[in-house]
Amino acid sequence: MVYYFLIIAFLIALVLGIKLIPKIVELSHELHIFDLPDSRKVHKLPIPRLGGVVFLPIVIIAIAVVIVLMLRLDVDTQRLWQGAVVQTFVAYLGGVMMLYIIGLYDDLHGVSYRIKFLVQILAASLLCVSGLWISNLQYVCFINEIPFWIGMPVTVLFSVYVTNAMNLIDGIDGLASGLSIMALAVIAMLNITTGDTIWALLSLTYVGVLIAFFYYNVYAHKHKTFMGDTGSLTLGFTLSFLILHYWQLTPVWNPYFHNVGIVAVSTIIIPCLDVIRVMMSRIRDGRNPFLPDKNHIHHKLMRAGLNTHLTMLTLLALSMLFIVVNYLMAAYISQTIMIFVDITMFVAMHLTINYFIYKKENGMQEYQREYEIK
Repeated sequence: MVYYFLIIAFLIALVLGIKLIPKIVELSHELHIFDLPDSRKVHKLPIPRLGGVVFLPIVIIAIAVVIVLMLRLDVDTQRLWQGAVVQTFVAYLGGVMMLYIIGLYDDLHGVSYRIKFLVQILAASLLCVSGLWISNLQYVCFINEIPFWIGMPVTVLFSVYVTNAMNLIDGIDGLASGLSIMALAVIAMLNITTGDTIWALLSLTYVGVLIAFFYYNVYAHKHKTFMGDTGSLTLGFTLSFLILHYWQLTPVWNPYFHNVGIVAVSTIIIPCLDVIRVMMSRIRDGRNPFLPDKNHIHHKLMRAGLNTHLTMLTLLALSMLFIVVNYLMAAYISQTIMIFVDITMFVAMHLTINYFIYKKENGMQEYQREYEIK
């Protein structure tokens, strides 16, 4: 019975997203709130950037409607809250509201990255205070239980890291929302298998509104919009929260579920590993690692010859490959080996992209030389 309400929540979020996003786009036009093109960005025209403003309100509305319906229909809500801790849920709401406010202010007026980092740290710290922190690495690199004074800063670092990774991957149409839809759908299914229904509900409501946004972001030219920092920050924080919760609280008595926690992490492995690669590249070149450039994986695929649409589809397919490989390996090998396999696959992927970039750019140079000779 509870699972029918998960579907209802998903449909409410989807319908509200379809109805409200065009209204936000019209408001952005009236207020002249656009993401302006520059040398680093892919788009050539000003695009409204307030699409992500609707994400959190729609999710809260959908969850509230479903819970009220369940209570009024005398449906057993204990199963809904199984595996949930009230203070953790409240801490998530407090933290995500912090990021919603700072993201909205950034979209409207602009905020320095130092202020955004500070708010992200405060939001992540709130999760730790509620009791959700990395207390067990589940033998990743042969490390099991870790003390709070180590686990808390690692948790804050992980949350800030994932939040910014999703923000930075939001560089072409449909990429951040597409990756998030896949990640949240997988996390929802994982939570359903372990009976953590409230977190499946949270995941599926986000999937609903993100599918609506994906359509307007990729296909609807009249009401095209970007999610902005309001959307990407709240979305990244939500993903970090759901992954942390599943990874830390899955049953340790079941070897399969014990290992499958890393599958939740694998849902965002491409943006997370790409952030490390980009920052190492900037440091190697003597540049500020926090200043933007055009060296992200989607930029590289476009340099290799793909258009924005094919780049988005390629990265979604590669992300699904990581998820499937990790899920299939979970029952047979340790999480440490799984992480090593993921990194190897990621490096191989970039070497392949580099080969096609070299081939394309080298071919273009040869063509230019021949043209100059003629």
